[in-house]
Amino acid sequence: MSFAVRRNGVTRAAGLWLRCFLRAALLLALVTGFCRATAAFAATCPEPQEFGMKKLQGTVYGPSGISLPQIPIQLSREGKVVAKTQTDSSGKFEFKTAPGVYDVELLFFGSKAMDLKVRIGRGRGFHSARLRIVLGLSGTRCGFATTSSKEFKSAIKRFEGQLEEKQH
Repeated sequence: MSFAVRRNGVTRAAGLWLRCFLRAALLLALVTGFCRATAAFAATCPEPQEFGMKKLQGTVYGPSGISLPQIPIQLSREGKVVAKTQTDSSGKFEFKTAPGVYDVELLFFGSKAMDLKVRIGRGRGFHSARLRIVLGLSGTRCGFATTSSKEFKSAIKRFEGQLEEKQH
């Protein structure tokens, strides 16, 4: 059986090859466009502030204000991972750390969801409050982190407004 059957001037083998090529080209165009859009979108998010904390602890929330369990969190110092944990069933986490400057990376489905810089120390200028981290998921734009209850409530209202706009 030969695949060299001609139909409308194109062999069957060439037609199969052409369809595969066009599908691959379409997939590449979609992925490239998505990556560019994601990078441009992420570029519009403000850089999170640096937090001065006495103890590195907090809670991770989704944009609706519901705590998120099992979110992987990685702690790095000078580019080296020094500790890893996950949020518990109520979205809380805690690291036992020595004073210093740390990068905190939160992951969501294996992708980086948010980066924070935290300075752990003692004395004036270091908060004893818990971090409240809101991940920018489900169509919301940017994540948010604060130690202030008032700022947290304001961010949740803002995210809820964005979600309502997306649903209409």
